[in-house]
Amino acid sequence: MANPNIRLSLALDASMLEKAETDAFIFNAADNANYSDLGAATCIQWFKPTCDRLQTRGFSTMQTVAAKTNLALVEITRSKPQTLGLIAQAFDSLSVGGSLFVNGDKTNGIESHLKTLRKLFDIHGVISKAHGKIFWLTKANRPNILDQWIAGMNPIEIESKYRTQAGVFSSNHKDKGSTLLLENLPAHLAGKGADLGAGWGYLSHELLIKSEKIKSLALIEADWNALNCARLNVTDERASFHWSDVTQLESSSYDFIIMNPPFHLTRKAEPDIGKVFIERASVLLAPKGQLWMVANRQLAYEATLDTYFTSISSVAETAQFKVINASRPKKQTFRR
Repeated sequence: MANPNIRLSLALDASMLEKAETDAFIFNAADNANYSDLGAATCIQWFKPTCDRLQTRGFSTMQTVAAKTNLALVEITRSKPQTLGLIAQAFDSLSVGGSLFVNGDKTNGIESHLKTLRKLFDIHGVISKAHGKIFWLTKANRPNILDQWIAGMNPIEIESKYRTQAGVFSSNHKDKGSTLLLENLPAHLAGKGADLGAGWGYLSHELLIKSEKIKSLALIEADWNALNCARLNVTDERASFHWSDVTQLESSSYDFIIMNPPFHLTRKAEPDIGKVFIERASVLLAPKGQLWMVANRQLAYEATLDTYFTSISSVAETAQFKVINASRPKKQTFRR
């Protein structure tokens, strides 16, 4: 199978840009892509593990852009509104006459974006390779619709109560798994707690209303945009907000942890992510601490829980989800 990284190299050759003069902005930069042709590129990225890996490779990373450049690349996301917003932001980051490249796989909707932009711009070239496409254009007149695309990246209100944003997990509704976990959390939770993978803050918001004995609750989330929404949704002074990679957290002494761990970062299921969340929870909890988690029913986390906790009990099950309580963590050395 052809490497999708080759699309960018072929497009730069076809566009006849001077590679040494680029110093590009890369929106939604991928940590495993080859950007060597883009000079001292700056990566705009919001997912903390990806940022960390990009920095390890020597790239500078940012979450917002204020400067100008002559070349911008957008790696599309699975969210159409988010991708359109990124395209608009990338267009605005360009100096007049600068080049905008848009790259992505067919499964993420690159064909749809090409069709949309053909109606607005003169597309200078398109390259199809490795089950995807890359196309490019030059900045000239700015269509007014770009204002709508940027506005589509702003937080919106759902269910007359919460603020979410395009591209974050469960952006249009409360997640059913999180709702089931909340329904089964005990009223006596107290002390110092953490919400691992807090998302836009639904669990933390409702739990702080439910439990007056909680002294503090750390919302730990890898998605910068989701965490910003959580700041809007969770205004209780007991809450704190942490842009962190859960899998890299060091030991702490939380009295309780709640979590609805992710089990995929792409379309492919990756249950090992949840297993690492369980491992981290055991290290982050106090000796008598408790873990309350929800997971898809088919994910076999029980063996991992048994490895890292002394006591495990099934609290609730539906056709799709299960809620588990684990207590008294077995302290072990974390293996990265």
